[in-house]
Amino acid sequence: MKQYHSNKNHILADQIRSEEINGLLEPVTGAFTVSHNVSEAEYSFSRLHPELIIIDRGFFRRYSTTFEKISHLSPSLKFIPVVYLGSTEDPDYTDLSYFGRVICADMDNITGIVKDLLSPSVKIKFWGVRGSTPCPNYEKIHYGGNTSCVQIEKTGMESVLILDSGTGIRNLGNYLSLEKSKITGRIFITHPHWDHIQGFPFFKPFYSKRNSFSIHLPGQLKGGAQDILSGHLTKTFFPITLDMLAADLVYQTQDEQQVYFDDYSIEYMVANHPTKTAVYKVRIGGYTIIYCPDNELPLKSTPLRFLDKFEAFIQGCDVLIHDAQYSLSQYETKTGWGHSAWERVVEIAKRSEVKKLFLTHHDPDSNDHDLAKIDEQLSSYIPGSFEEASLTKEGIEIRLALK
Repeated sequence: MKQYHSNKNHILADQIRSEEINGLLEPVTGAFTVSHNVSEAEYSFSRLHPELIIIDRGFFRRYSTTFEKISHLSPSLKFIPVVYLGSTEDPDYTDLSYFGRVICADMDNITGIVKDLLSPSVKIKFWGVRGSTPCPNYEKIHYGGNTSCVQIEKTGMESVLILDSGTGIRNLGNYLSLEKSKITGRIFITHPHWDHIQGFPFFKPFYSKRNSFSIHLPGQLKGGAQDILSGHLTKTFFPITLDMLAADLVYQTQDEQQVYFDDYSIEYMVANHPTKTAVYKVRIGGYTIIYCPDNELPLKSTPLRFLDKFEAFIQGCDVLIHDAQYSLSQYETKTGWGHSAWERVVEIAKRSEVKKLFLTHHDPDSNDHDLAKIDEQLSSYIPGSFEEASLTKEGIEIRLALK
């Protein structure tokens, strides 16, 4: 029988119930780690983050308040899907809201749900979705206050693929350091504005000589990738310079043409932004993913025919992650700032037959209430215009089953 990818999954239940759940799932998913109380769960999560958590209603009734506090100890726990053996009507159910994805199940359908969650996939993880400057205010916590950082991974992929190094990369680095003894990967930075590189020196894997990364950045007016980053990390601006980082780092001034790696290829076109900025196109696992966090879509065509080129570049893509910092009314006074109105992005994405649309780079002055209203409007485009359409949230993961 097919074994699904499940090297570190977790059941939270009492002994009798956990044996019942494990007995049901082990033939198709492999054995789960089990915690019978909240102290065991806290110890396990501090050492290794599971890929899936199954929580029994009885366990959660006893430990909901304490478990909620434990869940908040690590931002990376948000990404873990939770299968809850209970109902949305249970009085403590809302205490699971910290997790990005919670699915209610029963013993009749849990096997199918778990098999689906553990099937080989491409995962897109949002570690930072805010634009311009980090804003960890209470009224912005639901959508997130860290600036741009996205991780893309595929089942079986050994190296790490990261897009941008805004403040969200700090939490990603902490997670990777917990999970791996030796880390290799590539970081593709769209451009060197502060909100896309502020987290760079806070990425913990850079401080271990066991790790190795290549850092990719489009060439800028005043130099290539290493020139630009070393200019930001000088004693005048920060106490640590590039030569003080222990990891093996290679700096690559990235060209636009398609480059092939073991598990994916990447290329870019130049965005409409005040400095040379990449719109990255990643092909991985049979999918085409466009990452475009800083790009101004003008309301009218320009002599350079930028819109025509952009629409050709994104045509029919599976996933478009695009800048939507403003509304049309806000955009009126911010034309030329290098960012888009979300309504215009929707219009262009529909015309270009984008399948899944995720709007990002939220304005630092937009609170959760403001963004939720936009999310509600985006839901009206499903399923007519898009398979999915929503704002990005810090801690949310997009899963695409491998083709």
